[in-house]
Amino acid sequence: MDNAVLSLRDVRKSYREADGNRLDVIQVKQFELGAGDQIALVGSSGSGKSTLLNLIAGILLPDTGAVCVNGTDITQLPEARRDRFRAGNIGYVFQSFNLLQGFTALENVQLGQMFSGGGNGERGAQLLEAVGLKNRLHHKPRALSVGEQQRVAIARALVNAPALVLADEPTGSLDETNGTAVLELLRQVCTDGWHTLLMVTHDQAVMRHFERVVKLEELR
Repeated sequence: MDNAVLSLRDVRKSYREADGNRLDVIQVKQFELGAGDQIALVGSSGSGKSTLLNLIAGILLPDTGAVCVNGTDITQLPEARRDRFRAGNIGYVFQSFNLLQGFTALENVQLGQMFSGGGNGERGAQLLEAVGLKNRLHHKPRALSVGEQQRVAIARALVNAPALVLADEPTGSLDETNGTAVLELLRQVCTDGWHTLLMVTHDQAVMRHFERVVKLEELR
């Protein structure tokens, strides 16, 4: 695919077990996503879905292979440059939110801008308003509902207008009503901003929201 936002080639990741043997966790022959694609990647619990997202984000490095985001093979970047590249090009929505409890909703979003080396509070406030938190900008996470906290996490992931958005079971901690609302919101915001979205899940209800569903084992 020309101008792929995400391209994986011959990516492998394994871990050494207690008995000394190597356990293959990820084996991806080829996988590509273009601009604006929205894909649900499915697999059972423990199948390596989160590991794959961490490889794509550059949090982990593969044993072999290339992981290219917007034409840059992040496996070739030193750690500090991978961190800066991730901040500017990849948004990550975690199931556990990963919000800093001592900071307000707006400050948590602004931190994402600081890591990329630019931006101001205006876009953060606009995104929080877009996700329905106009009146909650200065509330800290403990004063927000679980669904509201996930909305803050979505705004933080999108604040730098990343080409690629990764979502790791983002509705797993939410009840059905809040989960559906957050999922629809995330998809709509990505559509509006032409962000490529890769969401991993094992939830059949989540899969039904996506036109394209890919099974992890199909990538081998």
